Amino acid sequence: MASGNTCICGVRRAVITACAALLCAAPAPARAAGEASGDFLKFAPGPRGTGMGEAYTAVADDIYSSWWNPAGLASLEVPEAGATYNASMESVNHQYVSFAYPLRFGSVFAVSFTRLSVGAFQGYDAAGYKTANVDASDTAFATSYAKTLLKDEIERPVFNVGATVKAINSRLSDISASAAAFDVGAIYYLRPEHYWMTNVPGQEFRFALAVKNVGSGLKYDKLTFPLPRSATLGAAWISHPLGAHTLTLAMDQTFSNDDKYVAAFGAEYFMFQLLSLRAGYKTGQDIGSGVRFGFGFRLSFADLDYSMSPFGDLGAMHKIGISARFGASKAAQPLAGATARVSGAAVAAPKEKIEQLATFAADYLTLAQKDLDAARYLPASGDLSKAFNLQPDLKNGVWGDKAARLAQLTDKLRLKDNASREEVLSADNDQAKTAHSAIVAYLEGNSHKAFLFAHAALGANPRGDSVFEELLGLMADLTHGAVRRDEILPLDSLTREKLKKAAQYFYAQRFDMAAGECEEVTLLDPANAMAWTRLGSAYYMMGDKTKARSAYEAALKLRPDDPVINKFMETQHWK
Repeated sequence: MASGNTCICGVRRAVITACAALLCAAPAPARAAGEASGDFLKFAPGPRGTGMGEAYTAVADDIYSSWWNPAGLASLEVPEAGATYNASMESVNHQYVSFAYPLRFGSVFAVSFTRLSVGAFQGYDAAGYKTANVDASDTAFATSYAKTLLKDEIERPVFNVGATVKAINSRLSDISASAAAFDVGAIYYLRPEHYWMTNVPGQEFRFALAVKNVGSGLKYDKLTFPLPRSATLGAAWISHPLGAHTLTLAMDQTFSNDDKYVAAFGAEYFMFQLLSLRAGYKTGQDIGSGVRFGFGFRLSFADLDYSMSPFGDLGAMHKIGISARFGASKAAQPLAGATARVSGAAVAAPKEKIEQLATFAADYLTLAQKDLDAARYLPASGDLSKAFNLQPDLKNGVWGDKAARLAQLTDKLRLKDNASREEVLSADNDQAKTAHSAIVAYLEGNSHKAFLFAHAALGANPRGDSVFEELLGLMADLTHGAVRRDEILPLDSLTREKLKKAAQYFYAQRFDMAAGECEEVTLLDPANAMAWTRLGSAYYMMGDKTKARSAYEAALKLRPDDPVINKFMETQHWK
């Protein structure tokens, strides 16, 4: 708050005398035109950030990011609401409420409201004589938006940006002033190839910039006072000692038009997925040591936080905050097996770099799936091993079965001994793609389907690389079947041949053999309507009307206007 006339200056003197002039941001008793006003905009709302010495620009990843650094809002996975009550000295009270709604992970909208008020105090006129009691309050309403612009190969945020627009009002007794301002921020996430503390997993560096309160000044009477503009550079190091614990070290450097230069240092240790202990130090504080303390509890649906800032003879500032989450967010710790993925951002990191990070088990499962999709079987096997090292119980699930089958394949096909073999299997041609279908089917536990595709892979070019013949032999051994020499045909030819056999068996009234051939065609080509139709006919003649109806319904999904099938279904009262 500021004033350009003597009455307001006198009131301001009373505010300062009685209330320590809003503590750490205490203004001069009377400002000259051009000096900064709107000191309440510098009041940090979040107890977590305050407890870390206000070194929070790079750490910001919660509902209070709207104030600290709007770019941090992009880290929110589910809707959140937060509120802080700050009981300062001499009837100075500060409240902050906010709500954030992710449109999707990496794209978040938020609104917030800040109010600082001073209880009624003695007023004075220009001559220094007592007048009636007066009060004062400052408010700001803000809207924010944050977005992830860049993501790494496994879809974690790499570069977030954000902005906040706010409407500001400052009132002293019956005199008020208004202004509009905006904040902008950015956070860059660096996940290094080699950790500088090799025994501490999941290390991450963050570098941030936040520029605040850029806008019009507060105008009292005929004088305009600029807002407390500032630019903050922040850095943070985050790691996960002892597995599920999180250690955060942070530092901020702030340059402003009133405090000039302030440095802040902070630390947080989050343990047992429940308790956080915080401490920090902020320079440039005229009253008190600049030390900050705090703690917090993380519950399944909310965070409860507290911070304390000593101010010497004036006492201490106590902040209490609560933030609630409306939904279940994915865990972000090494043993959780899941992290949130950014969908709407450009990929910024090379895969080779990301593969060296031993951060989250789910990251390596994602990499493994991408490698499998691209027919990179050895890298996929390595990614699964890293995931199991981080979360051993994954071996007991679906991925454990896939890993065991994949290890068997890579060993039997001697892919480790001959790198050119994997290049052959991942080539962009029909034979390699058909072999890939065989391998994927086997990894998913469909051995019979894998056996059939292995025939088609070799049939695509019987004189090609020997790895395809070895793949067929391996599938025969693993499925305890015999290689069908007459079915070593290209995929299209193999399906036609099997449909031909099915017709021959059908006319010979060997309906079970006809059904078997049609079943194999549906494994090779699920979109083959003729195979489903003939399969339905074979089942019907075998007396299995339930299977017959299911087969005909599958055929109708592919050819809904088929008159013969529709008429038959109607006669059977199946429609």
